[in-house]
Amino acid sequence: MRRTISFLLALGLGACAQTAHDDPTLHPPGTPVRASGETVVRDLSRFDFMTAFPKRFLEQRVAFTAACEMSSRSADKSVAADAELLYKIAMDAQGPEDFASRLQGKFELVQVQSDGAASDAREGMMTGYATPELVVRSKPDERYRFPIYGDLRATHPELADKPRREIIASEAARDAAIAWIDDPLGWALIETNGTARLKFDDGGLKDGKPRRRICISRIATNGRPWTSIGRWLANRGLVDSAGYTFADVVNASEKVPDKAAEAALDNERVVFFTIVDEKSFPPPLGLPAGKLLSAYSCAADQSIYPPGSVLVVFDRNVTGPAPRAARFLFVHDAGGAITGPGRIDLYCGEGVDSIAQAGQMRNPIEVYRLRRRN
Repeated sequence: MRRTISFLLALGLGACAQTAHDDPTLHPPGTPVRASGETVVRDLSRFDFMTAFPKRFLEQRVAFTAACEMSSRSADKSVAADAELLYKIAMDAQGPEDFASRLQGKFELVQVQSDGAASDAREGMMTGYATPELVVRSKPDERYRFPIYGDLRATHPELADKPRREIIASEAARDAAIAWIDDPLGWALIETNGTARLKFDDGGLKDGKPRRRICISRIATNGRPWTSIGRWLANRGLVDSAGYTFADVVNASEKVPDKAAEAALDNERVVFFTIVDEKSFPPPLGLPAGKLLSAYSCAADQSIYPPGSVLVVFDRNVTGPAPRAARFLFVHDAGGAITGPGRIDLYCGEGVDSIAQAGQMRNPIEVYRLRRRN
């Protein structure tokens, strides 16, 4: 696989030197979920792996290669070997049927059980997240009043574990803000997704030089519980609690902006950010190199699936005698609300269209880990 590195670097998708931001506070708060058992499936012919053949299009092949390369750098040797073997089989296969045939006998599917998990692997759910680009300012004013914080652990450690409203009330913390945003929903979106491109409309001076655009990524949190604006609005009857979408939350926030601001402030969990180089943006969590890949990278519970794990998901809504289509995902990220073996958050890319796609995603799935046989 190492021969692919120079090719990937030329396309901006490969392994870039960086330090992984894997602070414990970025993972779900509380006691990590522990696996209590597993169900192993060795007859892969029950499923349709031909649809997952990654060499149909050049863009797909490049992204799949980069995903395998990133997972092959996992500190978990078993995970790294799984990714390397999957890559070799995919590249050696002469077509979809040959690919599915080569997988049989080399891999097995493992469905994890756990005690007290929020989401069972047999009845999992896949949502989506993306990287927004938002307009910000370098200084606050009456409109731009919501701070995007740098690492308070370094600048104001006495505030680093306080709830949001207490941090916001502190004058000392204002100097630690990377930027200021005018929209509480955009503020929440940045913290929920963990990465963002920021465009300064006031120049954004840094060391006396204009800073027009920067990339930021989460580096830590205050370790407090996380509450979404959508759930806050749903609990007050402002959106449908049974099945609200991101569009519903946007509409409600526009109609009652004061409520949206209150919802954002009531979320105790604060995310701290660092500025990231364009070449390694958006960075993974738990892996030493690379960057998130649309449609392949996902956030999962890394206490269940080690960083880099190759997952296979199947749509639970599909019925009938035909084999269900398989989809490969790679655990390149984690999230404060992503807990249990069945909870998956798919990275959908950057920009408005990706945000819209992610906001609509709520797919019932079954989740398996792809593992080499013996």
